[in-house]
Amino acid sequence: MNDNEMYYRRIIPDELKQLLMTGGELHWLFKLVTERDDLDFLIGINKIYVYRGTTRLLAIAFTRGIVSISADRRYLGLAQDNNLKIYGDKEKSDFNFEDDFIRLISCLPPNKHYDNKKEGYFQNLFSRQFGILSDGNEDFVVIDKEAVIGYQSNKIKGKYFGAQRKQFIEVKEHLSSQNAKKYGSKLGGESLGNELDFLAVNRSGEILLIEFKYGSSTKGIYLSPIQIGLYCSIFHDYINRYRQEFVRDIGDMIKQKKDMGLISTNFPEVNISDKIVPVLVIAKYKKSSAFDTFRSVLQICREKLKDDAFLSGLKVYDYSTDKILKSISY
Repeated sequence: MNDNEMYYRRIIPDELKQLLMTGGELHWLFKLVTERDDLDFLIGINKIYVYRGTTRLLAIAFTRGIVSISADRRYLGLAQDNNLKIYGDKEKSDFNFEDDFIRLISCLPPNKHYDNKKEGYFQNLFSRQFGILSDGNEDFVVIDKEAVIGYQSNKIKGKYFGAQRKQFIEVKEHLSSQNAKKYGSKLGGESLGNELDFLAVNRSGEILLIEFKYGSSTKGIYLSPIQIGLYCSIFHDYINRYRQEFVRDIGDMIKQKKDMGLISTNFPEVNISDKIVPVLVIAKYKKSSAFDTFRSVLQICREKLKDDAFLSGLKVYDYSTDKILKSISY
């Protein structure tokens, strides 16, 4: 890790990458994830994750020549209860646990974030469509999800992210004080995290910061300018400080994903820019009063932040069950 106060680089070691590629001992896992609509990969810092919807089933790490596979404690227990040899430190002879992994999936309890075919379900479809199932003709590709800027210490995180979050919490408090019935009461006490749903790159090399909502999530939709605004603030701050590293790291992330087959090799080579495009994607959008309130929140953000250009470049899309993105005018 470098000496910068902030960092953002989702890259895995070549030894770990090779395990998933053709001829690698875990190539069966790559094929399984590709073939199953409910599974997807996430590349973290020195780790490969396998998700089912929003459920993290595998975390694969390579450290000092040892491959370790872990998960949340509940899935470790589920595997143990069913005598499934999936988790723990692995030798290469231990990598053939495909049947056990499939059995684990069949043993999973219902997941309200995926099985109800709402937000988590559509996030998974979206991630796969613009990732592992991409063919190179897309307007953009997803290169990261659950994207988070890292900080060298909690003190440094408080210095930067804490100050950024504070101004948006103040906006939420103002909304509650102005009209609690319309916007919601005690909004300032609700969590406001730094985990972006998707980071994508388009064919012009622009950085898309994507927040994903389900159509029936009225409150989530009309408060989304606050969340998206915080993400933009975080990434603008990082890019302004470490532009050279950011451009290099995004390029390396794209190359590694192409090498692994996680995005199409046919997606064109792009010159990574420092331009950020904020994006809101709404799965199964239905016309409602949410967008009237959304516009009000957007205007109040501009007034409270004293920034008439706040989210002026925001793009909003409906994402249908047919996996089609359609622009929404707001």
